[in-house]
Amino acid sequence: MAQFVIPDRERTRQMRYRMGFALADLADENEDIVALDADLRSSTGLHIFDHFHPDKLVKTGIAEQNLVAMAAGLAQEGYIPFPCTFDAFCRRYMDQLYITVAYSNLNVKVLGAYVGLFTGKAGATHQSDKELGLLLRIPNLRVVEPGCNLEMEQALHCAAQTPGPFYLRIVRCEVEDNELWDGYEFELGRGVTVLDDGADVGLVCTGYMVKTARIAAQKLARRGIKVRLDHHPTLKPFDRALLYDLAEKVPAIVTLENHCVSGGLYSLVAEALAEVGAGLPVTAVGTDPEDFIHTGHVNDLLHHYRMTSEHVVEKVIQTLRLAGDS
Repeated sequence: MAQFVIPDRERTRQMRYRMGFALADLADENEDIVALDADLRSSTGLHIFDHFHPDKLVKTGIAEQNLVAMAAGLAQEGYIPFPCTFDAFCRRYMDQLYITVAYSNLNVKVLGAYVGLFTGKAGATHQSDKELGLLLRIPNLRVVEPGCNLEMEQALHCAAQTPGPFYLRIVRCEVEDNELWDGYEFELGRGVTVLDDGADVGLVCTGYMVKTARIAAQKLARRGIKVRLDHHPTLKPFDRALLYDLAEKVPAIVTLENHCVSGGLYSLVAEALAEVGAGLPVTAVGTDPEDFIHTGHVNDLLHHYRMTSEHVVEKVIQTLRLAGDS
C-alpha cells in the first residue's frame, strides 16, 4: 500500500476518502462486510479500506460485470459486499445489477463513485450524468445520494444494516461535514426540510446540490423571495409525502441535481405531481440530457450547464413569472 497515500482523516473533506474511512469502520463492527474493487481504489477512496482491511478486499481487476456478479455470489454466502467503481461504469454491469442482484433481491451495496460534474478532470467517459435514468427503474434497488459527509456515513451504516440491494452515489470532491443541522439522522426514504423561510418558492434538491441550494436561498432572501428548501437524499424510495406538502404551500418549484434533467430528481418530482394533478410550474437545474457530458474545471462546467447559485436565482425568477402568468 506504500504507493497509495492515506489522507489525514481529521482534515480531508473529500467524500471519497471519508467513504473509505467510514466503510473501514463498518468492517471493524461487522465481520461480514467486504469490499470489491475494479482497479480504481486509489481514485474511489477504497484504498483506505484496503489499508485497514486488506483481507476483506476482493480485487476483480477492470471487469465491472464480474465485480457485481462476484458481489452477488458473496451475498449468497452471507457476506455484505460493497462493490465500488465509477458511477459512469454502471452501464457496463447493468444486466448483472438488474438480474443477478435486484431480481434475486440480494444484499449487495454498490458504491458509485465520481458522480456528476464534480470529478475533477477525469475525462468525459468517467463522468456520469445520465445513470439515474437506469438505476431508478430497477425493482428492489434503493438509490441514495448523500449531500454531505455526515449523511454519507449514516447512509453507509443504513445500507449495511438494511437487507437488500442499495446503490449509493458518491462524489469525488470536497463537501461539508454537515450541510443540514446538529443532530441530523438519515432515514431511508425520507426527505427533509432544510430551510423554511416562507412560501414564495420551493427548492427541491438532492446530493451535492444541497449546498448550492442553500447559497441560492440566501441570495433570493436578499431579493425578498422567501424559500422553502427540501433535500431528498433518498431517490428510491422517493418521499412523495414531503413533496406534496411542499406543492400545497408554494406557487412554483425548482429542482436541483448533479445529473441531467431527465430520468433523475426532476423526473421524479414531475411524475409525482402530475399523478395528483398538481398544476404549479416545475423547472429544473441540471445538465443537458441531449449533451454528452463535457470535461474541464468544475467551475467552468457549472457555468456551462448553468448550475451555479446565480443560475438557480435566475431560474427561480423565471419560474415565478410562469406561475404569475398561469
